[in-house]
Amino acid sequence: MIEKRDSTALDLARIGACFMVVILHVAAMDFHAFDDRWWASNFYDSACRACVPVFLMISGALLLGKREELPVFLKKRFLRVVPPLLFWSLFYMAWNDWQGRQYGPWQRWLEDLARGPVVFHLWYLYAVLGIYLFVPFLRAIWHASQPLEKKAYLALWALVSAWPTLRAAWGVHADVVDTYRLDAFFGLSGYLFLGAWLHEAYQGVRDERRYLACNALLFALLSLAIMVATYLRSRQTGGPDPLFYDYLSPLVMAASACAFNTLYGLGTRARQFARPLRQVSACTLGVYCLHIFVLRRFESATGLRDAGVSPWWAIPFTATCVFAAALAAVMLLRRVRVFRLVT
Repeated sequence: MIEKRDSTALDLARIGACFMVVILHVAAMDFHAFDDRWWASNFYDSACRACVPVFLMISGALLLGKREELPVFLKKRFLRVVPPLLFWSLFYMAWNDWQGRQYGPWQRWLEDLARGPVVFHLWYLYAVLGIYLFVPFLRAIWHASQPLEKKAYLALWALVSAWPTLRAAWGVHADVVDTYRLDAFFGLSGYLFLGAWLHEAYQGVRDERRYLACNALLFALLSLAIMVATYLRSRQTGGPDPLFYDYLSPLVMAASACAFNTLYGLGTRARQFARPLRQVSACTLGVYCLHIFVLRRFESATGLRDAGVSPWWAIPFTATCVFAAALAAVMLLRRVRVFRLVT
């Protein structure tokens, strides 16, 4: 179970993951062409691939240790996700419609919304809805498993989930996952189990300072490995190739575990900032949903990408401005009670 002393650590991890999402989306704009901006894009993108896995690991740390009746769990979780999904989808659809994209009558709006995300980054809210359906059963596995069984589950999940990336990288034609029907161990939901396991393991760490330093170093090395692997793969295929960026690629899985431990460890040392961290953490869902809108407005207003400035500083500068502006907007929105349901 999560104790009060853990809340600040998880708040910092959530804020860190949210900021990484913003950097990732800023950096990704320069990825699809080999030019003088590509290396900076590859560097920052590789360093921030852990963002979504960290979000999911936080959910695992918070949810798997609890015991709740199924209706109670579903009501709480779906009330947390469905209102933001509907609100922000309609927000972006209204903006797109005002910009000239015609969705037609309101029935078409609902059809488009049901088919999938109307803006690419909202895919996460759709994915979380599906993952939450599995949480009660994953929670049962967690409570019923012995330590060795938890490790075995994680090992199988990591191997099966990493196989498609390894298969593509090595040019292997055999599909082991399909042949042996290992799909039950595949998918993003495994990150919830990993987060719960890492959180539990952290409580038994004796030398927290050393553990934090080792995880930070490993995260940096693994991020560099993702960057180099992406370059080599892209050179092999003749164009920018994001194969090793996949959230279930082996390097990203390893980097994500280290990122979670690093952010959590830093959070345990930031208890004097508990209140502001809690306030910012409460806004991260809204920042996630709004930041693409802010990013597009920022790009239109500044034109940094077309101004010939170095992407090495332009990417983090843009991400910081976008994150700050989105955070300020969400904090203002949350002053109105009804908007707290969607941010």
